[in-house]
Amino acid sequence: MGLAEKRWVQERKKTDEEAFVAQLKTVTQVEVPVEIDWDAFSANMGDAQYISHDSYGLPNLVKAFKEITFDELGKEAVKGSLKKIVITPAPSDQARFAFESGVVQWHAYFGSSSSGYVYADQMKKTIEAAL
Repeated sequence: MGLAEKRWVQERKKTDEEAFVAQLKTVTQVEVPVEIDWDAFSANMGDAQYISHDSYGLPNLVKAFKEITFDELGKEAVKGSLKKIVITPAPSDQARFAFESGVVQWHAYFGSSSSGYVYADQMKKTIEAAL
């Protein structure tokens, strides 16, 4: 990893990750460990360029949880089951989203091709099915 990538990782941790974690906590009312593999994302910054985009980046997961926790039943279900969030990079054809044993596993693609995006409605359905 070169200096440019190290700077990119440092900036993402300071801005994107902090905002993402704060938004998640506000929406879910749960302090949950979040692991984002910034080093791996920095290996191909072109495929991570939209990581903070509202329509298909990290805010998508916040949106999904916001829709799930709109009532007390959803809030309690999330509080009782959400244990961890793990986000790793994936090529567009291998992107996937799962919620198993209280862990969100998001193999994410944030590049310029929409074929690998996982949208909030799909995340919501996956999470709700496991609650």
